[in-house]
Amino acid sequence: MKKSKSQKVYDYIEGLIISGEIQPGERLPSEARLGEILDVSRVSVRAGIEKLSAIGLVRKKKGGGTYVHKPKNDNYLSVFTPTLLHNTDYLELMEIRRALDSLSVQLCAQHIDEKGLRRLWKIVERMAHSEDADDFFELDKKFHLIIAKYSENRFLYNIHLIIWDVLEKRLRTTYDEVATDERINEHRRIYHAIANQDEDLARVYTVHHLEKIINTFECKYNEAYRQALEEKQQSESPHSREADETNQDQ
Repeated sequence: MKKSKSQKVYDYIEGLIISGEIQPGERLPSEARLGEILDVSRVSVRAGIEKLSAIGLVRKKKGGGTYVHKPKNDNYLSVFTPTLLHNTDYLELMEIRRALDSLSVQLCAQHIDEKGLRRLWKIVERMAHSEDADDFFELDKKFHLIIAKYSENRFLYNIHLIIWDVLEKRLRTTYDEVATDERINEHRRIYHAIANQDEDLARVYTVHHLEKIINTFECKYNEAYRQALEEKQQSESPHSREADETNQDQ
C-alpha cells in the first residue's frame, strides 16, 4: 500500500527524532525546507506535523516553529512515549517486559536492601486485600517499578517507566481482560525469591508470571479471531445468502 504524502512527512520526522538527529527541545526544519527535502507540498507537511502533534511527539510554539517535545522529568527516553502509544500492541509490550523484567529482578536480588524488601512486601499484602481494578493496577505497577529501581540501572528503570506509561494510557483495558487469578501468589513467590537473594529463582518466577499473561492474551486473541472467522463464513454461506434474500423478498 502506497504511503500518503502526509505519512511520508510523519515517518521522516519521526526517524529524525528516533535517530537523535533532532533532540528533545530542538526545532524542526521549516515547512518549506521539509517540503523541499521530501518533494511534497506545504499542505502535506502541515498534515504530517499535525499527526505528530496529535500524539504529543512535537508541539508548536507561539511565535512560530515546531519543536520536539521535551519531557519535564529527567527521563529523556520518554520523548518516545507518544510514538509507542500510537504503534505498540499488548503482545509486543509483554514480550519486551518478559525480557526486561527478567533482567531487572536478577539485578534487584543482588542490590535490594531491607527498606526495599519492606516496600515490596507491603505491596504484596495490599494486593491480597485489593478488590478494585484501578487499585490493583497501581499496586502492580509499583511492585515492578520498585524491582526496576533496585536493579540500580537507571537506563533500565527509565525504560520500565515508559512501558508502564504506555500500558496505562493505551493498553489498560487489555491489562484488565487478561488478569489471572494466580497473580497475587505469583507476586508473592517473586518477592520471596528476591528476599532470599535467589536470582535464578526470581527470574524463573518472573518469566513464568509474564508468560502466563502472554498465553492468556494469545488464547483470548485466537478465540476472538476464530469466532470472527466463523461469523464471516456463516454470512458468506449459500444458506445464509438464501435466508437474506428470502427476508428481503418478504
